[in-house]
Amino acid sequence: MPPLPPADLNARTPWLRILPSTTILYRFFDRAYEPVYFDRTLNGRLNAPDGAYGVLYTALSVNGAFAETFLRTPGMRQIDPRLLARKAYVRLELLRGLSLIELAGPGLAALGATAEITHCGLPYTAPQAWSAALHAHPISPSGIAYHSRHDDREECAALFEDRNIVLREVDRTSDLDADWFWQLAEQYGRASPPA
Repeated sequence: MPPLPPADLNARTPWLRILPSTTILYRFFDRAYEPVYFDRTLNGRLNAPDGAYGVLYTALSVNGAFAETFLRTPGMRQIDPRLLARKAYVRLELLRGLSLIELAGPGLAALGATAEITHCGLPYTAPQAWSAALHAHPISPSGIAYHSRHDDREECAALFEDRNIVLREVDRTSDLDADWFWQLAEQYGRASPPA
C-alpha cells in the first residue's frame, strides 16, 4: 500500500515542474468526450476522491500519452481494435504557464512520498488522497507532474480543472489506424490486430 500524505504536508516545500506557455501536451482521448475533459469520476488514479474537482490527464510527449493509454494491460502484444476505435489523438498548447508539484524523482522524498503513489494498481485510495492533499497545498499548484506507470521515462501531467488552465487545440486525429501510430506501437512491441 502506498504511503498516505503526511500530517505536515502543507509545511513541506514541494519540488515544482514549470511548464511555460506554448508547451505542447499530448493526449489520446475517448471520442465520446471532448479532448479537454476534466474527469470527476472516482476512476482515475489522481482524481479527486470526492469528485470536488476534475483532472485532465496529459503527457509531455506522444510516447507518454501512448503508454498511459495503450499499455495498461501488461503482456498484451496486440492493441485491442475496440479500444483503438474508441480513441482519438490531440495536441494541446498551453496558453498560460503552469506550476506542477513534482511527484517524481527527488520531489517524492521532499513530500514524504514514494513512486508507488503513481505506479500502484487498484484501489486508488492512496493516490486520490495525495491528489486531494496536493490540490489543497498552500502553493495552489496547477496539477501534478509524474512519470508514466507504463514507461517510467515519460513525464505526464494531471491538471486540476479549477486552476485556470488555458489550452488551445493544435490538431486532432480521429483515425488512429495510420502508419505513424503503428510505428509508435512497434516501439513498445505492440502489433496491429490480425486482419
